Amino acid sequence: MKPSYKPIVLDAEPGETNLILKEIDDLIAGAEVRIERQQAYARSVASDLEGSTKAITDLERMTSALDMLKRQRARIVRWEQGSVGNH
Repeated sequence: MKPSYKPIVLDAEPGETNLILKEIDDLIAGAEVRIERQQAYARSVASDLEGSTKAITDLERMTSALDMLKRQRARIVRWEQGSVGNH
């Protein structure tokens, strides 16, 4: 999965962001569970160089995606707080 660096347009109504934040929270929770499983898998294949290299690469990719989701969630929360403050 290649990260996207396109600017995000936050054009939802402030009340609509709760649903978006819920979906992001669900994605974050799922990613955290997958990362935990991947960490266990990486430890289990530690003696297999090729398998462990792939497992670590996958783990780094998942961790990067999780960090991106958390940053996007924080941006939405800041945007919503700014929108509420301006109304």
